[in-house]
Amino acid sequence: MDDKKKDLDNNLNEVTDSETVEFSVWYYFILNLTCFLIPLYICLGFFLLFECFMVQVLSIPTIFHFVLLPGFLFLLYYIYLISLIEIAAIFSRRWNKQSPPTQGIFQRNFKDKKSELGRIINYYHKRGYVIKFPMWLTSKSPFPWLINRTLRRIGHNKIDNNVIYCDAYVGLEFTEIGDNSFIYPTSVLSTHEVNSIFGKLSILNIKLGKNNVLYPGTVVGPGVLTEDNNIFYPATILPKNWRGVAGKLNYQGSPGRPIEDSEIGK
Repeated sequence: MDDKKKDLDNNLNEVTDSETVEFSVWYYFILNLTCFLIPLYICLGFFLLFECFMVQVLSIPTIFHFVLLPGFLFLLYYIYLISLIEIAAIFSRRWNKQSPPTQGIFQRNFKDKKSELGRIINYYHKRGYVIKFPMWLTSKSPFPWLINRTLRRIGHNKIDNNVIYCDAYVGLEFTEIGDNSFIYPTSVLSTHEVNSIFGKLSILNIKLGKNNVLYPGTVVGPGVLTEDNNIFYPATILPKNWRGVAGKLNYQGSPGRPIEDSEIGK
């Protein structure tokens, strides 16, 4: 038994020592800087035009200037977020042409980036990287409806009307969410599953029906399909490729199982 354990430890050490992941730090740094700075310069230009117009053209009194300034700065914040989303979307569209987003189960191949599998993994990481900053900033802003715009424009998700994302962990791509769905804080939608850094990567579509409600702590894994009017109560886990029971609307537990009205709240 001890010999088997030693052999296993040695194999793990060999994998750890031989397998390394190398990413271009400068590439991602410049990408991040570009997405951050271009919208900032756009807002700076609007601010200088505003100041020039207020001071030199209208020559309004200082008191009125300071009254108008906070509202204009608030507008610039909104313009910054919109510009940030659109700049990131330009990168996303360009990458999608070079390597269209693909569903499936893949071995994480970091070495051969020129192969088809290597390109899929490489661009998967790029898309995931470029959407995270806009996603985080819009979710913490006074304009939470911009979360849906971010997911549509950058991640090319299908988000229908009146979908409300609270402060949740969103599915960055391959999600379809039906009309009037409500996703409570701390819920999780993940269209990808990583077994380990060098293991398999599952990328599968999540499709939520209309009028779905995800209460806090609900976790939705890759490949999940729900029906219209489903309600998932707190701490419900929907594992990969989960399917509900036809005609049942309320679910709870791990994995999510149907519950009757009499069980709700227990």
